[in-house]
Amino acid sequence: MEKEPELQEVKVAREVVGRAIRRLNALEYLILFLAVGLALAAGAVVGWLLSYSFGLSFRWGWAGSSMLLFLIPAGVAYLREARPPEGAGRRTEPPHSEGGREVTSKPKGFHG
Repeated sequence: MEKEPELQEVKVAREVVGRAIRRLNALEYLILFLAVGLALAAGAVVGWLLSYSFGLSFRWGWAGSSMLLFLIPAGVAYLREARPPEGAGRRTEPPHSEGGREVTSKPKGFHG
């Protein structure tokens, strides 16, 4: 009898988690599309400034600056995510221990 409430709780928890995952995915896509739109708009401004100042083609300036304005932050974010978190791979016990008891070269105090 106790199994049925647990199964219902698990089912409800899975539905809630699934809904949260779908919402976060939608939010990620929204942020991605906004970033692309902002990179294109800022690239257009930079392309216009380059064509006005240096006589470069507006299309090439727009394309190049849009790519740079999107790929550089995306690359930084990717490299930041690809890096292992701080403290990953560290040992959980002290480097000098014997049988759960820490061994140090420094003598302990009077009460220690």
